[in-house]
Amino acid sequence: METETLGIVLAAVLPLYPVLFAIHQRIGRYDEVVEEFKRLRDEHEHIMEVSHGI
Repeated sequence: METETLGIVLAAVLPLYPVLFAIHQRIGRYDEVVEEFKRLRDEHEHIMEVSHGI
């Protein structure tokens, strides 16, 4: 009985792993884009402060 239950649980859960892995990769790429955007925004603010003398 335990073997059957384990088989059912694994059959239900294992197909989800590729989906979760794909979501994890997309979140990682999104984080990289956000970090680059923050860096560019900070650089832009610094340049604007220097050029406008704020």
